[in-house]
Amino acid sequence: MVSAALRNPECKIQKLWLSYVGLTDSGAEDLVSALSTNRSLTKLDLSGNELGDSGVKLVFAALRNPECKIQRMGLNNVGLTDSGAEDLASALSTNPSLTELDLNDNILGDSGVKLVSVALRNQECKIQKLWLNNVGLTDSGAEDLVSALSTKPSLTVLDLTSNSLTDRSVPALRRLILTHPSLNLIELFGNRFSETGEKKLEPLRGVRPGRTVLL
Repeated sequence: MVSAALRNPECKIQKLWLSYVGLTDSGAEDLVSALSTNRSLTKLDLSGNELGDSGVKLVFAALRNPECKIQRMGLNNVGLTDSGAEDLASALSTNPSLTELDLNDNILGDSGVKLVSVALRNQECKIQKLWLNNVGLTDSGAEDLVSALSTKPSLTVLDLTSNSLTDRSVPALRRLILTHPSLNLIELFGNRFSETGEKKLEPLRGVRPGRTVLL
C-alpha cells in the first residue's frame, strides 16, 4: 500500500519512517521498486526490520539510482553483515545525495567497515553524519576508517560507541579530532580504552569551540 502510494506521481512525501514494522526482504522488493520512481523522498528510516543482507541489498540498489534523492537513511538493526557491506560501499560511492547514514547495531565487523572506508574515500561520497554504534569494530578496522574520514571534509558527526576500540586506536583518533576541519561531534564511550587511553583523549573535549568528544 505504501509502495503504491510512493509510485503515484502526485506523491510529494519527503520523510518516511518505517522502523519496526515487520518488513522483511520480500516486502522490501516492492518498496525499493517504488523508491526508484519517487523523486521527492529525502529521508527514509527502515530500522529494526528483518531485512538481512538480501533485503538491504535491494535498498542499496535503489540508492545507486541517479534519480534517488534520499539524503538520510536509517538502517539501524536490520541484519546487515559484512556480506552486504560490498553493496553498501557501492551505494556510498555513487550517491552524492546521501549525507546521513545510520548503521548502528549491525554485524559489519572490521571487514565490513573496511569496505565502507574504501567507499568514503570516493569523491562522490558526501557523507556528513555516520553512525557506527555496536558494529563489531576493532582497532584493525578503525585504522582504515579514521584514515578515510580524514579525507572527508564534509563529516560533522561520527558515532563509534559500544565497539571494541582500545588504546591502540587513540593516536589515530587524536589526529582525527585535532585536524579534521568540520567534525563537531565524535562519540567514543562504551569502548575498551584504558584509564591511560582515556586521559589522552580527555583533553580533546575542549580543543576547539563547538567540538564535542563524548567518552
